[in-house]
Amino acid sequence: MTVTVDSRISKFLQRLAFVAAGIGVIVGAVVLVGGWYLGVGALTVLLPGMPAMVPHTAAGLILLGTALGLLSPVTPSPRQRWGGRVCASLASLLGALTLAEYVFLLGWLGPLRSSPQTALCFLLLGLALVLLDVETRRGHRPAQSLTLSVAVLSWTALIGYGTGASQLHTLPGLPDGIGMALHTCSVFFVLCLGILGARPTHGLMRTLTGTHAGSAMVRRLLPALLLGPYVVGHLSLLGTRAGLYSSSTAFALVTGMLTFFGLPFVWSASRRLNHAGLALEQAWRTEVLQRAWLMSIIEQMPDGVLILDEQGHILVANAAAKSLCASDSGGLDAFGNRYLFDLRRPSGEPVPWEEVPFVRAVARGELEAGIELSLWTREGHGVPVLASATPIQGRQGTPGGAVAIFRDISPLKELERQREEWTSVVAHDLRQPVSVIALALDALRHDTPEGPPAEQQEPLQWIDTSVSNLRRMIEDLLDASRIEARQLRLERQPVALTEHVHVCVRRMEGQAAGRAIRVTAPQEARTMGDPLRIDQVLTNLLSNAVKYGAPHTPIDVEVIRLEDELRVSVSNEGPGIAPEELPQLFRRFHRTAGSHKQAAGIGLGLYICKGLIEAHGGRLWASSTPGRRTTFSFSLPVVEREEPSVASRTH
Repeated sequence: MTVTVDSRISKFLQRLAFVAAGIGVIVGAVVLVGGWYLGVGALTVLLPGMPAMVPHTAAGLILLGTALGLLSPVTPSPRQRWGGRVCASLASLLGALTLAEYVFLLGWLGPLRSSPQTALCFLLLGLALVLLDVETRRGHRPAQSLTLSVAVLSWTALIGYGTGASQLHTLPGLPDGIGMALHTCSVFFVLCLGILGARPTHGLMRTLTGTHAGSAMVRRLLPALLLGPYVVGHLSLLGTRAGLYSSSTAFALVTGMLTFFGLPFVWSASRRLNHAGLALEQAWRTEVLQRAWLMSIIEQMPDGVLILDEQGHILVANAAAKSLCASDSGGLDAFGNRYLFDLRRPSGEPVPWEEVPFVRAVARGELEAGIELSLWTREGHGVPVLASATPIQGRQGTPGGAVAIFRDISPLKELERQREEWTSVVAHDLRQPVSVIALALDALRHDTPEGPPAEQQEPLQWIDTSVSNLRRMIEDLLDASRIEARQLRLERQPVALTEHVHVCVRRMEGQAAGRAIRVTAPQEARTMGDPLRIDQVLTNLLSNAVKYGAPHTPIDVEVIRLEDELRVSVSNEGPGIAPEELPQLFRRFHRTAGSHKQAAGIGLGLYICKGLIEAHGGRLWASSTPGRRTTFSFSLPVVEREEPSVASRTH
């Protein structure tokens, strides 16, 4: 279970660690220099007849304080970590040598040696600082357990000083004056608080610094548990020594007072736990209600919804998703799910497992939105869908699974099919009246040997122009319908592209209104394609350059031979195209702002060009600098790969 930590308490405890380190160094230095070097006896023995702080103890406190100061930062530098561990190891070694001297009756350290309790505290605290950042697999910190042991020893010694029980700070059987001094046990207890506070978000300290009810209860009860028994016991002891009551009465008073003072704390803790339990129960009921409400919504959604965990296991699959799966028994996918989804591209090609939207969301955390695919169901028919997948972020940004949605777009596809069919039918049906108008126009022009009267020449020319425009629009509609239905046919044959470009340019010179068309192309560049369709693309791009380019500026046509493709570019100077318009240029019926004022059309030219080039296995794109230059480029596969020389020609 993860415990949320109160940041304010954590910062306070970390500051306490630095303060404790400073206290250890200052007290040790003052006693060592002032008490022993300068001979100020009041610094070594705080109370007459009590144990003194010996030089070894003062030096050990300096080492422990220095080690804690260096290791207190959450991420100490390598130099700080090395120096802190060296100081801690020296303090621990000092304690170990002292204990060895007591056990084996050696005389290494002389008469001014530390007491056994003090030596044990040095040994344990030194090890705690060396192991400060070591954590077991279960999240336990050995350093905190060692520190708590020293805290118990030092607190017991402090209680001995407060109650007069000398056995708690001076072991029986040792020479007089050998024990844990008052300022020694005080500094040990402060250092224990500092070591525990240095890592307030790990191990046992998470319980103290947490934000939940249990942590708040521990923080409230801990001071009372530490000080309450001591205060009550000390008061009863003073009364007994003063002769106010007997020892049995003192015991009764202590028992009654502890009970009297303990009950409110227990009662308060019970109330807080009750409140926490009620809040948890209410949260659980709310969560269950919200989960049921959410599941009802998901189950009733017309779109297929999958919810997967971080391992890719399907946790939730609504009815719509189950109806779209290819199988729900007899096999497992790579994630181990029994619901199998047969995803294919619109062309019918199967989608590789690693490219499936919800696989990419789970495995790589990639967002996929509205990819057109088809799902083949267990009945053996494909359902066109828009597939989307969104990764779920867990705690601290870790992967938490994904949500996938499959939206059935069969009705939209049917409407699109009907629209394409209607467009094709209308375009075919328009051919007959246009042909009748053209025949009637031809009859009017040749009705008499001398031709129509002069006053009828201009109206007849208008009719002829309108018939040509209608025929071009009808052909555009038919081509758009063929492209959308993927029924466009190409008569592929080898095409000498350089020669083809020159022929097309010469044909367009009459419509260029005196503007130069400059061609830069290899002497020989061959591709495989439909020459009529390539001519249609070139004518459209050149026509647009003439219509929308600035007057009296040249038009540049460039053919570049690359490693595996031929690239043709048509450039002109003029007003250009706004950056936000570029992605929309090749959509059906799209007209750029102001284009309807310059030229007639229904906005299918570039859409058809794009479809024709893609049918050849190439691509068509545009680039433009507003107010300067616009370039349309398309690529075609190359047939021959010999290195050509480049020639330039201006028309």
